[in-house]
Amino acid sequence: MDADGIILGAHNAALAQPELPAGWSFECNLNGPIGDPAGYVAMVKSRDSQGRGATGGVGVDDGAGGLRSDAPSQSPHGTIKSFRDKDGVDRYAIASYTMQEDAGGAVWINHGNLWNRASDDLPLLIYLNDEVKYRTTVVKDSLPHLFQQRLGRLKKGDVIRVAVGPGVSSGNTSVKMQYLIVEYPEGRTPGPPINMLAPAINEPAPRWSGDGTHDQYREWHEAQCAEVLREKPGLVLIGDSITQRWPADLLAHRYGKYRPVNLGVGGDWIQNALWRVINGVLDQAPPRVAVLLIGTNNLSNGYPPEEVVRGIDHLVQVLRGKAPGCKVLILGILPRGPSLTGNRTNQKTRQVNTRLALLADDRQVFFLDIGDVLAEPDGTILPEIMPDGLHVAGPGYLRWLEAMAPMLDRLLGKP
Repeated sequence: MDADGIILGAHNAALAQPELPAGWSFECNLNGPIGDPAGYVAMVKSRDSQGRGATGGVGVDDGAGGLRSDAPSQSPHGTIKSFRDKDGVDRYAIASYTMQEDAGGAVWINHGNLWNRASDDLPLLIYLNDEVKYRTTVVKDSLPHLFQQRLGRLKKGDVIRVAVGPGVSSGNTSVKMQYLIVEYPEGRTPGPPINMLAPAINEPAPRWSGDGTHDQYREWHEAQCAEVLREKPGLVLIGDSITQRWPADLLAHRYGKYRPVNLGVGGDWIQNALWRVINGVLDQAPPRVAVLLIGTNNLSNGYPPEEVVRGIDHLVQVLRGKAPGCKVLILGILPRGPSLTGNRTNQKTRQVNTRLALLADDRQVFFLDIGDVLAEPDGTILPEIMPDGLHVAGPGYLRWLEAMAPMLDRLLGKP
């Protein structure tokens, strides 16, 4: 990203460091109105139990080694919390960057993403040396508000502040944000900002890092592509971390003759898997069967069931176009938590799975829901099956394999 520019700073990458990089500081206006730095209070990095720097984000020191819960904060995952105090004053979360050298070209805020699924209209402001350069209110939406702003040819010591306040009627607001500070040569203008936080459900997208790159993600993808070309698998598994963690020996013991290749990547959303299929090599080495389990990370990040189903349907169609002879086995999204019931996420999961079953034509596309086999007769899910209420452990994969094997054997046929 920004091959024509020099990245001076990256909001999320700065927060993810154990100690803040040069130029970065974080503040909130606890002692005055927004726009008056005299009333700003510095945020500090959270610390671990030994007092060392940690990567848990920044907040206001509570005087006892922790962070105040009644003050704004920012996390390395992009979560921004702002407040309206008991007196009705809006307390903003503010990210500040001080220029370390004179710029040789024009400095921009670029690829700004503010994802507001939580609140009504909330203010977003960009200051340069306490002069407002950009002001807007961001509506509640299923997609991020994208922003960029030209700041000009800045000098060493100039201060850029990006401030997020609470929504109009909400006293506490939690949203996600990230952006880059980029210097471009004179005469160069950046293209439009890229949606890095939450692409539309049918938009193929790699996973962006906090520094505005997807280099590591591309490396993972290229390694998987090389494995596909090398193995020429009869069976591939596509998904997120739940797929990625499949015990290789268990898979090889039962299906080794089909040269299975695991194409799971931890943290993937539907949009990421879509990007990997489109940019992958399954057309060069088409498998007999692709097992697809994806979507739980979309559900947990606020995508409604109907969007998740639409995204999986699109992914299946793209996969079939990439490898027309491949049969696709869609697995129902697995449950979360300690039981199948009493969980809002699992209610949405059941809605998704009911609709996913309708995508099967039982000729090229098939559906199987194995969630119930991970639970006990009373609906509880044991820690040895799903230790964290999300990921499957060894005994759980054994149950999964036994539940899936009859259909998978039928689809794979003779080697």
